[in-house]
Amino acid sequence: FGLHAVKAAIENPNRIKHELWISQNARAKVFSNIRTPNLPIFNLDKSKNLPISENKVHQGAILKVSPLKQPSDINEISKTKQPNLVVILDKVSDPQNVGTIIRSSLFFNCNAIVNALNGGSSENGSLLKAASGAFEQARYIQVKNIVQTIIKLKKLGYFVIGLDENSVKKVSSIKKGNSDLAIVFGAEGKGIRRLTKEHCDQLVSIDGNHSFSSLNVSTAVGITLFMMQTNNLNSG
Repeated sequence: FGLHAVKAAIENPNRIKHELWISQNARAKVFSNIRTPNLPIFNLDKSKNLPISENKVHQGAILKVSPLKQPSDINEISKTKQPNLVVILDKVSDPQNVGTIIRSSLFFNCNAIVNALNGGSSENGSLLKAASGAFEQARYIQVKNIVQTIIKLKKLGYFVIGLDENSVKKVSSIKKGNSDLAIVFGAEGKGIRRLTKEHCDQLVSIDGNHSFSSLNVSTAVGITLFMMQTNNLNSG
């Protein structure tokens, strides 16, 4: 649900779509430059029974879909001419945070976002709305074991960096360079788990006032990716 999420799903040929509930106002916005899909469409303004709870902010558009087929293993990330950049979420469960992270990761050209299958947020309406259409283009891989995935990435030549607020080394010192890079972020409040942390090549923290509070994880991802891009531009 949500205008951007629904429009992006309709435009995605790989997304299986079933039914659409849409208001007259939202219809003008969603179908301003795309064709009306060939599926059952209901007038949301006149529908008494909607497929989601009333407290969800749907912006006048709800689309019933099948889950998008995503890679099931990190090996499915294809090697590109540019160094790969992967965001790893160590059991980040809040769908709004994960959706925002996916949106930021796509903006900063990350090759994939990895999260735990058990304890990480799976695809759902809240995640898709927060991703604002980015989920339809991003690779979101849920794995059984984060540590084993990190080990596998390191064997593939990735350098793995973990965000840890107690680290003296700062994220402002990171430059993407020519190496494939994976950056690990922990769940809000808990941070990266001990075993995950032990398998990182390097730990860094975000420059700021740590005596005040820790950052929201989606904010931390956005800042880290932006600073890396800025560092590369400055060094270039």
